[in-house]
Amino acid sequence: MKKLVLVGSTGVIGVKVKELLSSEYEVITVNRTSGDYQLDMADASALENMFKEIGGFDALIATSGYGKRGSIDEHSIQDFHDGLNSKLMGQVNLVMIGRKYANPGASVALSSGILAQMPTVGGISLAMINAGIEAFNRNAALEMTDMTINVVSPSFAKETMELMGMDSSTGVPAIEFAKLYKQAIEEGKSGEVYRY
Repeated sequence: MKKLVLVGSTGVIGVKVKELLSSEYEVITVNRTSGDYQLDMADASALENMFKEIGGFDALIATSGYGKRGSIDEHSIQDFHDGLNSKLMGQVNLVMIGRKYANPGASVALSSGILAQMPTVGGISLAMINAGIEAFNRNAALEMTDMTINVVSPSFAKETMELMGMDSSTGVPAIEFAKLYKQAIEEGKSGEVYRY
């Protein structure tokens, strides 16, 4: 059975990714406080140790990463750095370290988000982070010719909207995003951004 490293398996989308893929892959879960490995993906040395322990793997999916929602006046410089270190550099760390251990032909799927394309009040740092992830993906794909790398850009999951007390009528069920991650690691393309 192929080995899948799933970073962020307890979030709304990550849960559905695990459900969808666990019959086809040996899923190794990585989270901050639970799972097979507990670490912060911003911690490069912890990631190095984890990948050494896991050894060769066939797919890597990241559905995690923090970024602040809030107006420009509600953001400190540190808030920008926190999001960049977590969601952007955390995913870059996964790729830069993980690729040394990946099996030939392995696939990676990272996460950006709709705010990279749809400016909105309160989305300033997340939009910047998401756009950075997509730019990293396109450029990394040019050089990572022994494996594929793609990004999934979710809009708002229906379940997340419900948890936040929002009107969820425009939300997309999280399982639909999970299907995009499956496509991103199995389709054989590289440098793509999968949007719903």
